[in-house]
Amino acid sequence: MENLIETELFREAKDRLTSFGAQILDADNVAIFATADLDSIVSLAFLESAMIDAKIAYSRKILNSVHDQPKGEVYDFSSKSKLVISIEQFEDTWNHEQIDDVDRLRIVPLSVSVSHPNSDKQHNGALDVVIQCAALASILAPNGPRVRRLRPLAGSGQWLRQSLDNSYDPVYTKIRDVLQNEGSIRVLSLPEITNPDTEMIPKFPTSLLKRLAKKWPNMNFEQRKQAMSELALPTLMDGKISTPRLEELIWFRIVINEDESDLHSQIYQAKSAWPADQDACKSHAASILKRLISTGKMV
Repeated sequence: MENLIETELFREAKDRLTSFGAQILDADNVAIFATADLDSIVSLAFLESAMIDAKIAYSRKILNSVHDQPKGEVYDFSSKSKLVISIEQFEDTWNHEQIDDVDRLRIVPLSVSVSHPNSDKQHNGALDVVIQCAALASILAPNGPRVRRLRPLAGSGQWLRQSLDNSYDPVYTKIRDVLQNEGSIRVLSLPEITNPDTEMIPKFPTSLLKRLAKKWPNMNFEQRKQAMSELALPTLMDGKISTPRLEELIWFRIVINEDESDLHSQIYQAKSAWPADQDACKSHAASILKRLISTGKMV
């Protein structure tokens, strides 16, 4: 399993997260704050799993979802613990040298540049909070069973970001390739997925997919390419989903081990089941957190 912190993705953030790891390992007790939102809770699961695996004393507090936080009101990260970590996925993307970590270790989206295998130039992107917490967890407990179980979810935060709704996301593609190459995930096309959830794809021709799935094993590459173009056409004509996101959903579905449900379907189902009520939201977030730590699954 490749060390995430040593990949090109973390070239600009390696020193920052390595420093975080050293401070956590040296702390008597750590307080972690996260909001009741899916990407924040997955991030928290990585950190808590690492703390448990590494036998580091910690406490947690789940704050209001960003949707329930009054406009203009800042979150309260006060704690009696000497070391505080705040997961702030709601922040804008920062350059790492501009972040003030005086009062706490802040995990915020970080601006990075990465290369692409088909291009000589660097592409700008952002490291979301989930992948940073996955890398930090690997520093704290590189062989921890809980951390390793969560490893396939390291790219889920990038999927939840809005960047794929606008254009190609080089960071998402990079982490997907890293996880596939090391064997943490499999990447399959939509006709190869058992019972995929297609509700997140507008105007999707479900009946056409069912017919295509039966023929898929006997089709050559050109036939598959043509068939997938026909499958995507109604959605592309609708224009309510970006081409990069649609391409991932039909050509690059992520499967973990032998799961019947692909990760994109699981993320969609987890988001759809998230309650709107503030108290129920926190309770639900805590339940998802427990499931992630104990099983590595969202749903």
